[in-house]
Amino acid sequence: MTLSEWKKRDEKRTIPPVDNTPFAAFRIAREFDLDWLMPSILYCISSHPFEKTLDHAIWGDEMINFQWADKRMCILGRQKLLMMQSQNALTMTKTAEMSVEDCTGNSCPSTRLRCADILGGWDMAGFLDYFEDNANIYSHDLCLVCRTTFKETCMAAGQHMWNELPTMFGLPGWDELEKHKTFSFD
Repeated sequence: MTLSEWKKRDEKRTIPPVDNTPFAAFRIAREFDLDWLMPSILYCISSHPFEKTLDHAIWGDEMINFQWADKRMCILGRQKLLMMQSQNALTMTKTAEMSVEDCTGNSCPSTRLRCADILGGWDMAGFLDYFEDNANIYSHDLCLVCRTTFKETCMAAGQHMWNELPTMFGLPGWDELEKHKTFSFD
């Protein structure tokens, strides 16, 4: 339920990843009223090809097909998520156009533009892990000052996205979801 825990999910995984697991997890969370799990599950669904939400996803031997209300929630939330992702790409572009004080690298502006271009071209969710997953793009082409600024920008934008994640999908905010979770375990 926190971004820091989200980033540790692979370390804490108790079962190996299986294709389309978020679709199966969605169905279980819906069936057992585990709404506090929904934001991260919906984010994962948004990182899969759009057709799986519209048509169906295969999990093991099962075909998982959502009801129209759930498809609508996924589609509208994904749209908001991708809009925020595009706004983050624009922020990277603006940062690239500005000269960062104390910058010591010649390729820093073009590298930030390349990072923004890559992010702006995505049609799936992926920003929450963008900085870690794309280190090969910027790690050698940004000076230390710019790399630090870039990291801070990505981390702040990622935290903002995480904070807004539940409401993007029409769910209560994290505080309310935490109350639901606590109530369910009492």
